[in-house]
Amino acid sequence: MIERFLRYSLERGKKIQIVLSRGGALERLNVRVVAMDEGGFEAIPSGRKCPARYALSDVLTAAYARGDAGELEE
Repeated sequence: MIERFLRYSLERGKKIQIVLSRGGALERLNVRVVAMDEGGFEAIPSGRKCPARYALSDVLTAAYARGDAGELEE
């Protein structure tokens, strides 16, 4: 399910919300995915201009960002 949201963001250029576990702390981010591979992905967090690298194993859950219901545009 997480990979489905990551692909949605990558293919449509939409932001998604992810929850990460890093060093025992939870972190919630709105990101736009710019690249994916087997072990992780690169995404631009809201408020930043450069992409950051995230391990797929660190992502606990993913969802549509606020205001996005996932509807397909015609």
